[in-house]
Amino acid sequence: MSEKDKITDAYKNFANNLSDIEEEDKKKRKDVLKDGVMDLEQKYKEEIKGTHAVDARLVKLRKEAGMPELIGVGEKVDRKRFKDKEKFDQFLAKEVLEVGLEESSKFGGILIFKEFCNIFANKRLNWITSEKDIKQALETLAVSGLIPKMYKMKNKSILITFKPAELESDLLTILSIASVKGFTSKEEVASLTGWSKERLDLNFVSVIDQEMAYYDKKNQNYYFAVLKR
Repeated sequence: MSEKDKITDAYKNFANNLSDIEEEDKKKRKDVLKDGVMDLEQKYKEEIKGTHAVDARLVKLRKEAGMPELIGVGEKVDRKRFKDKEKFDQFLAKEVLEVGLEESSKFGGILIFKEFCNIFANKRLNWITSEKDIKQALETLAVSGLIPKMYKMKNKSILITFKPAELESDLLTILSIASVKGFTSKEEVASLTGWSKERLDLNFVSVIDQEMAYYDKKNQNYYFAVLKR
C-alpha cells in the first residue's frame, strides 16, 4: 500500500469512528474531528510535507472540522508553512477572488482595498495574511485578466473592481470625486468635469443601475455605500 493510500485510509477510519458521537452535538464532533485531523497530519507530516494534495475525502473531513481545505497546513494557512511559496500565492489569489466576487456584489462590484482586507480577515479566519499578501494577490488577478487593475482615488484610497469586468472611465471619475465625502451630486461632478447634462444623466443612471449608489431626493446627493465614512 502506498503512503498516500495509508494516509487516506487513516482519515477514513478516523471518520468512521466519529459515528459514536451524537449528531446533535455538533461542536463536540467538530472539536474531536479537528484534534484527530491535526494528529493524523502530524503523524504523516513527512509524507505530505510541501504537497498540499487535494483529496476529496480529506477535504471533506477538514471542511467538517471548520479547517482550511489545504491538506498539511494544520489549522491555519500561513505562507511560512509552504515549501513552495508560489503555491501559497496561487491559493490566496483564488480565495481573494472568491471573497471579492461575493462581498462586492453588495456594492455594485466594487470595494475599497483597506475595507476588503478587513472583510477577507473576517471571511477567511484560518488564513494568516498581510495587506502586502492581499495586494500581491489582487495584482496577480489583474495581470491574469480576471479583474481590472486597482485604481487610486482622489482621497488616496484604492478601489478594487471585481465586477463589472471593467468600469468606464467616467464612473471612475465619479467614484474618485465621491471618495472625499462618501457622496456627490450631479452639480458637483459637473462643476469639476464640465460634462454636459446628457453625459451626467447617463453616468448617474448607470451608477444606480449597477447598485453602486443610492439617490437621496431630498438633498439630491448620490451616496456610495462602499465609500461610507
